Amino acid sequence: MKKTRIPAKGRRKRIIPSRIDLGDFERTKPFCPRWGDTRGGAIDRYYIDEFMAKQLRGAKGVMLECGGSRYRRFVNPRNVESYQDIDILPGCSLQADIQDMPLVANESRDLVICTQVLQYVEHPARAIAEFHRVLKAGGRLLLSVPCIEQENPRHHDRWRFTVRAVRELLVQFSHQRVVAQGNLFSSACFLMGLGLADLSERMLRKPGAHFYQTVVAVARK
Repeated sequence: MKKTRIPAKGRRKRIIPSRIDLGDFERTKPFCPRWGDTRGGAIDRYYIDEFMAKQLRGAKGVMLECGGSRYRRFVNPRNVESYQDIDILPGCSLQADIQDMPLVANESRDLVICTQVLQYVEHPARAIAEFHRVLKAGGRLLLSVPCIEQENPRHHDRWRFTVRAVRELLVQFSHQRVVAQGNLFSSACFLMGLGLADLSERMLRKPGAHFYQTVVAVARK
């Protein structure tokens, strides 16, 4: 049986992509295993710190921060009535699980800050419900969560969050603003263990569309 020959015009051209020189990126181990701390600082904190600095400008009243007091430096000391930090580990003002905070009274806080903590808790929605409970009417929750991140098994790392997931978690609040931060390049560099010293601000500021790295949010009760 004769084989039918496909005319040249009907043939599909096979496109062979040019070889990409991956250079130093052709590796399976990160440049820095500690989120780029030894290379100018973690890339995700560039976005989180900028967001927190804006949101905490003019903040007043009774405040609670989860996992430490990293962001107290952004608050004018004259505006602080009380500032406590809470963690499941000893060393903070309050030792408790943020999914159940009996030590914190209902409607007793003007501001709750929770950055890069929610991925470790077993039930994120319970933690959000507790934040809502302890906030006064009109009080704010400042939140950040990872969308792209290396696993941290030492701290029972469980979750990654999209913009939609955060919006759904915050549905009980009267107002919310949820923003994606980062882009394909910053996300790839973050996973590779690069730090802020390796990236230009121009590349950090490019929008990320569907390749964002971190989600930040402000929600008002």
